[in-house]
Amino acid sequence: MYKKPGLDRPEVGEHIYYRTFGSSVRYVMVTDIYDDVKNGRAGFDCVDSRGETYWGYDDQIIGYPEKAENRGKYER
Repeated sequence: MYKKPGLDRPEVGEHIYYRTFGSSVRYVMVTDIYDDVKNGRAGFDCVDSRGETYWGYDDQIIGYPEKAENRGKYER
């Protein structure tokens, strides 16, 4: 799994893994990004394969497996 440097932001349409506050990991597609999603922190809205919607902070992202240049190079 590709791990982006901390300064990069997710892009709309990008698939990511992020760790929830309950410590589980979700694999989702980013649907929107915000400079202030909540409490003055940068974050994103996302949807999973079942159509469930969520939001998270950028610092919860733990991997970006679906970039074209990374496809097939990293374990999922």
